[in-house]
Amino acid sequence: MSITVAVVGAGRMGSVIARRLPPDTKKIIVDTVPAKASELAETVGGSWSVSPEQAADADLIALVVPAAAVREILEKLQVLAKKGAVILNMATTVSIDPATASKRPGITVVDAKIIGHAASMSRGEPGIVVVKTENAEDLSLIKQQMMGFADVVQGDADLVQAVNTIGSTEGIKAAVAVRKQLRAMGIPDAWIDVVIRSVCAGTMKAFTENDLGGFALELAKRLESEGQ
Repeated sequence: MSITVAVVGAGRMGSVIARRLPPDTKKIIVDTVPAKASELAETVGGSWSVSPEQAADADLIALVVPAAAVREILEKLQVLAKKGAVILNMATTVSIDPATASKRPGITVVDAKIIGHAASMSRGEPGIVVVKTENAEDLSLIKQQMMGFADVVQGDADLVQAVNTIGSTEGIKAAVAVRKQLRAMGIPDAWIDVVIRSVCAGTMKAFTENDLGGFALELAKRLESEGQ
């Protein structure tokens, strides 16, 4: 059966989602900026529009817009969407209350949040979609369409904001600490940027892949044993 997915919001995260949809999925890109919508649609082989009305025939609608716009657009989509459609609220900082989610019978509204950094994922790094639902059929549909991500799991999507915030905060702390120490040594900023982008980020990636070299491996063991 052919599935149609509408991605409402062609920003960084919307672009990641659209690019990771299955090749045989019919794609509709919606954005208020025509250039963004048309460019992404051309990239993924889909159609585009500036109006949410074009998402009316979609089986799955990914709402990937700024937090302030979520509720207004969601209300429109709940009126426009066909019966049986699943709408994903993918704005990390907004959760949909049950009363709003059940506003129109036959239309399912689900919070689905992504663990990951949009720019990094656009370069091929993994992301995980956490879906707040206990409906096996809805979860199966979402998994089929989001199979381009490392995983799609049922879970508490409300935790994703905290998870991403911790990751971002600690990553920035590390980058700031490295920059301060190397500047104190008189190291040029051009070198420091490479250290942060290549050495720091590369070491973190190797840590997750169990691919640390001897020195880094011993350092990791020592830091973990010290509770750091």
